[in-house]
Amino acid sequence: MNYKVEYRPSSTMTFFIGAVAILFILDVFYGMQLNQWLTLSLGLFMSFFLLNLVYEKKVPDQITASIVDKEMRLFKNQERMLRIRLHNGGWLPVLNGSITLVASDDIEFFKDTSLKIRHQTETSVPFTVMPKSDVTIEVPFRARKRGIVKVMDTRMKVPKIFGFGSLLLTQKGRFLHEILVYPGQLDIPPFDMRNKTLQGLFIQKQALYNDPMLTIGTRRYQQTDSMKDIHWKASAKTGELQTRIYEKTTHVSWLIAINLRSEKTYAPPANIEESIEKIAYLTRMANEASIPYSLFTNLSTFDSRTFLNLEEGAGRLHYRKTLETLARIDTLSYTLSFDRLLKHIHIHEALPSHLLFTGRTDPAIEDMLKSFRAKGVEVFQMDGDAVLPYSFPVRSDDDEPN
Repeated sequence: MNYKVEYRPSSTMTFFIGAVAILFILDVFYGMQLNQWLTLSLGLFMSFFLLNLVYEKKVPDQITASIVDKEMRLFKNQERMLRIRLHNGGWLPVLNGSITLVASDDIEFFKDTSLKIRHQTETSVPFTVMPKSDVTIEVPFRARKRGIVKVMDTRMKVPKIFGFGSLLLTQKGRFLHEILVYPGQLDIPPFDMRNKTLQGLFIQKQALYNDPMLTIGTRRYQQTDSMKDIHWKASAKTGELQTRIYEKTTHVSWLIAINLRSEKTYAPPANIEESIEKIAYLTRMANEASIPYSLFTNLSTFDSRTFLNLEEGAGRLHYRKTLETLARIDTLSYTLSFDRLLKHIHIHEALPSHLLFTGRTDPAIEDMLKSFRAKGVEVFQMDGDAVLPYSFPVRSDDDEPN
């Protein structure tokens, strides 16, 4: 990151320059004889003035700053160090300077000097860097809340070693880095989302479906067995009909839909952060139980003209991607209606065994939820501190949608 100087004239320096100019005019044009010590002092002052001009010209072009850790990941309330590397490529030192860092208030610097400016945290750190050398400064901070944090601005204050006052250096461009603050996790009461299963690959002892690709043995044929399950080779060897024994399997998958709109406004719900922290807990439980899940929000992504989402998956890596997705949700960005999101899922996505959604409902949302139920999907709602099967309201026109 390079810097440019913001010139601020020093009143003291201006006074001395004016005094030197007056004495020079008196000496040259009016024959005023100056004391030799005064002449020497004026010569030294002019030398320092010229060196100061060189310092002002050269130092800003030779100082650069970079953030050592391009990406940092931490949970809410964790503490870390932000490391800034300063490089002085010139032949003049920077003595007793200071750098000011400004970031969004998703984090908080330990020595915050922002005076409670809304949505930002600010701190200043002293430094000294010698010619042709680097120095790394460490700035401690604490993660306050979920989000993506970047250092928005930096400023340097460099004292003029050959003159009065300081140089103010302002940042040119932006730092290429980000700090991901994962959401906290709020526990919710246990609930059962395995009561509805679809045929698939999740192995379970008490399952509803057989997997025809996983034969584990044979047994004597019974009248209730299907003819397509007869193992003909085993029957020929034993002289009587034998039926294949399959591995018992079920498939459980969750689709979590987050509504980022309030009931009748574009603003996010008042409890949206609590809902996100509960989803972080839910997905951790799903990861530990090896349940695959996907995540959808009605946050619009203009680049792909679709919704911010995380495709179905399972495992530790998938859970890490889940935390990243939750951290990147900007509740103040442009959102589309929740029923539009549900319609997109119903048309374009593979249906899960269970649908879990957040937020309130309206007739349009209820109609889409009925479409999922008509396809055999169990619907759950995160209501307050619990996840409960959704209770469809009874209306006079309570017909299942086509």
